[in-house]
Amino acid sequence: MPDRRRHATTAAILLVALMAGTSCYKIKARQLIRTGNEFFKAQQYQAALASYQEAQRLDAGEKRLNKFIGETFMAMYQPGSRHPKDLEYAGKAIDNLKMYLDAYPRDTKAREFLVSMYLATDRYDDAIVFYQDLLKSHPNDTKAMQSLASMYFKKGDFDKGMEWEEKRAGHEPGNPEAYVMIGVQAWDRSYHYPDLEPASRARIVQAGLDALDKALKMKPDNSDALTYINLLYREKAKMETDPAKQQEFVAMADKYREQAIELRKKALVATPLAEPGK
Repeated sequence: MPDRRRHATTAAILLVALMAGTSCYKIKARQLIRTGNEFFKAQQYQAALASYQEAQRLDAGEKRLNKFIGETFMAMYQPGSRHPKDLEYAGKAIDNLKMYLDAYPRDTKAREFLVSMYLATDRYDDAIVFYQDLLKSHPNDTKAMQSLASMYFKKGDFDKGMEWEEKRAGHEPGNPEAYVMIGVQAWDRSYHYPDLEPASRARIVQAGLDALDKALKMKPDNSDALTYINLLYREKAKMETDPAKQQEFVAMADKYREQAIELRKKALVATPLAEPGK
């Protein structure tokens, strides 16, 4: 047999052997994934993790394993804990979920898991970067805008949070929810941080009232908007030094509170509770 044909035959044999070996690795990896899934269902997370990691060693190109590993580290993490081991689990959950989402960016459940881990570890800036990147490829994603607003509100940046809720409102004409959220956050900021610089506090309260007024124009029977207008007028009364103005703001608050109560009463009459057993 000429050398050229002999070399070609040898190469072909080696290629077939390599492909067969690769196929065996993939089959073994799938078996380990199934075993890992059973361990995970039984809440035996360390055993599940070992199975998934061995499967990943055998089939490093299977990106779905990053999701399984990430979810397992999530399950091992104790929410609220600052113990080094739990922070390690949280970090590894985040790293694996990010790698998975690089390959499967449309997996909304994995996206929610990743953001939940950012929030659990107070990594608001990372969550903000994540949603900003998402909006580059999905500029009309109002859920992402809402989430960005929420991240900024949690950070204490009211203005940025309001900015993203207003962008969301621009993409959802006729939907008052974004404006109601601005009002809710304005009240939260004023009520829970009464030591804010007076001018800033007054500006935030007024921004909340203006947003809720827009919500009412869209939906006059919006009881949530009425409730928070009531609460924001009470915040205005707290800041006011003129007794007459204080009474005026309290009276306005009472008016909106009564409207909200009446709407809720009508809603209860319109949708009575079902009888037991029905």
